[in-house]
Amino acid sequence: MKSRTGIAPRQFYIMTFGLTIGTSILVIPSGLASTAREDAWIASLFSLSVNLVMALLYIFIARLHPGKNIFEIHEAACGKWPGKIISLLYLFYFMILTGTLLGDLGFFMSSEIMPETPIEAIQIIFLIAAVMSASMGIIALARVGELMFPWVLFLFLLLVLTLSPQIEWNHIKPILEDGFGPVLRAGLHSAMYQELIVLMTFLPLVGKRKGGEKALLWGAVTGGIVLSLIVLLSILVLGIEQTENNTFPAYALAKTINIGNTLQRVEGILITLWILTFFIKISLLYLSILRGIQIVFKLKAPNYLIYPLAVLFILIAWNTYINTVYVNEIIAKVWGKFSFIFQVLIPFLIFSITLLKRALRQGRT
Repeated sequence: MKSRTGIAPRQFYIMTFGLTIGTSILVIPSGLASTAREDAWIASLFSLSVNLVMALLYIFIARLHPGKNIFEIHEAACGKWPGKIISLLYLFYFMILTGTLLGDLGFFMSSEIMPETPIEAIQIIFLIAAVMSASMGIIALARVGELMFPWVLFLFLLLVLTLSPQIEWNHIKPILEDGFGPVLRAGLHSAMYQELIVLMTFLPLVGKRKGGEKALLWGAVTGGIVLSLIVLLSILVLGIEQTENNTFPAYALAKTINIGNTLQRVEGILITLWILTFFIKISLLYLSILRGIQIVFKLKAPNYLIYPLAVLFILIAWNTYINTVYVNEIIAKVWGKFSFIFQVLIPFLIFSITLLKRALRQGRT
């Protein structure tokens, strides 16, 4: 990984935006609809609010430990060895997440786009791109993100505009039929799938501290708005039953586009949008794992670990993404609680410990 630093706030914003959307754009509508039904769009807005609160928590932690990334903060707050243990747990979390994302990619492409292509071939090809990104470093990824971002915005706006004629407003009625309970449960569960905690590795690299903080917040907000719009369009166009029962409702949504029997079969728009943001997310995870290993084990240059890690990621993908039934069961019952530990519980404990240590030091003086 390159040693150069100095990410511009706008570049960090694009990273946050891409990480927030990531794989969520394809799978979030189904998960929200299964719990909140017609109110899934409200649940997605609540999910956005939860992510915003988590982003604020991460910013407060970063302010208490200026210039330190997530792995350095663990040691500074908890001591050398407890901090290393916590960092190792995060590395495990990031590795499992990376392998699972590769599994998502392979299953989607092989089941929806290229059914005759082996899932392993798709995953390996995409992993090669991630390896190249990791080899070039975070600065190169930031510049690639800048090149991708206008296309992401253009494709998203094109998707929204072409779907607008098919909107059926009765699909979101009745509103709040079962109260706020399902909305809150679905929104909280959904918030655990954007993994903004990964950005704590790169926040210190942003040239301007306040600019980096604003970029993190605005990236989380705009990325959440995009997801909310996709959820809303899925319900308004497909209806609640199709949204809930489709494995990838957003892809099914894009396939419904038909303007004057001339503009049809443009689901490639959504695929391109998803691939671009997915690339940003998995590259950030890759680079974060490399940085974490470097700090925990005091390595001078972890670049020689790039290829062994790629092998590990592909093995995780092949052994965790067994079939859709198994994965859906894990997502519904396990992953949200598992992610909560790393995205909310441990950061809150780190924040509390840091404040307590500061208060004790001030009391002694």
